[in-house]
Amino acid sequence: MANPLYGQNKADQLFSDLGTIKVRKFQIDFGVQAATTATTESFAAGSIILWWSAYCSETATSGGSATLELGFSSTKQYSATTIALAALAEGKVHTSLITDSQPLFLNAADTFDSKAATADFTAGKVDIRVYYLAPGAFSSADQYTVYTTA
Repeated sequence: MANPLYGQNKADQLFSDLGTIKVRKFQIDFGVQAATTATTESFAAGSIILWWSAYCSETATSGGSATLELGFSSTKQYSATTIALAALAEGKVHTSLITDSQPLFLNAADTFDSKAATADFTAGKVDIRVYYLAPGAFSSADQYTVYTTA
């Protein structure tokens, strides 16, 4: 029998990555994005999104007055407000709207999206950082037997 004080429990392996804040970094080049929604990074079901930030690394331009929303499409995690073209200047930082001051639990897999509206973009880049907890390897089915009764 292993000594649990030294982390040698077999069950320890079932809780891998729980509680480790991860950061997913990527860039969205929306310079040729039409007024539509484009998907980028995928996040697994069971992930807990803590927050995200977007740093404008290239000033946005548009043939009109394009607006941008960033975030997870199937949730309330889009930008706090639609980001106007003038606010998409190099060096500006935009952050997520965490509704009710709570992290977002993804019941199903979801993607981080770039949603352009009003007009097409002709230039612009944002560097995204998403801070999240990945779903752990724990499975309750491994721990006990489920009985179905009539």
